[in-house]
Amino acid sequence: MEKMLRDKRWICVFLLPALLVFTATVFVPIIWSVVYSFYSWNGVSAMQFVGLDNFKALFSDTYFIKSVVNNLIFVAINVFGQLFVGVVVAVFLCYVGKGREVFKTLYFTPVILSSVAVAKIWSKFYNIDPNGVVNELLELVGLGNLRRPWIGNVDTALAGVSVIECYWHMALFMVIIYSGLIAISNDIIESATIDGASPWKMFWKIRLPLMKDVFVVSLVMCVNGCLKAFDIIFIATSGGPSNASELVATYMYKMAFTSTKYGYGSAVAVFLAVESLLAVWLIRKISALLDKRKG
Repeated sequence: MEKMLRDKRWICVFLLPALLVFTATVFVPIIWSVVYSFYSWNGVSAMQFVGLDNFKALFSDTYFIKSVVNNLIFVAINVFGQLFVGVVVAVFLCYVGKGREVFKTLYFTPVILSSVAVAKIWSKFYNIDPNGVVNELLELVGLGNLRRPWIGNVDTALAGVSVIECYWHMALFMVIIYSGLIAISNDIIESATIDGASPWKMFWKIRLPLMKDVFVVSLVMCVNGCLKAFDIIFIATSGGPSNASELVATYMYKMAFTSTKYGYGSAVAVFLAVESLLAVWLIRKISALLDKRKG
């Protein structure tokens, strides 16, 4: 068996089923989206070739530009909320003994819930008539004048759905970062402790540099996930009110399947794919530059 696994032909045989599925469900749809983006098509009549007209129209479409800006704000809030909170909780767990496993289990629970359940629960939390949990808490602490329909208000809808997304995924990054922290050799930690390193220096000078690759992977996952975010927003607000929480993915869906502008919707999808690739490239480039500067 060991000899078989060293043979590249057998490796290809084992990889082939997964590669075929991946090609059929990822590569082929991407290629078709690129093709459709050069056409005007409503799904019924004949496709009409329009070249780059769909892409030109994107950058004069105020609703699309609004969705891009919203998406960037959404990413910024979630990178802070998911990664920063994940790091804080992961570090906290490194110093906790009793009850740690119970806490990790409870904290991870939102990740295994469906997006529909999470969105609907938080929609109730944000209620104003009758008061949901959020507005009720504001009443209890004497801030009743701040009561509002948090995801039904133009000024707070984007922040409201961002909090839901943070709640849903922040435990995932806590687990990834915590796994990286406990994988650091005890010999390194003990040596630093003997040398008198404080907990802050221990984290900043020792743990953090050794965790660089874990942080980069987590950042890539978080940014890409938020750029393509769809379900929480679509279920909670459907991009409203007045496009206040519209993201690129929800706008793409509306253009393609509500307005039946499949060519235009495909152009939005291509933009989203390119944006995600550029985000990954930029993160890796910055990481490489930081490594070179340290070297």
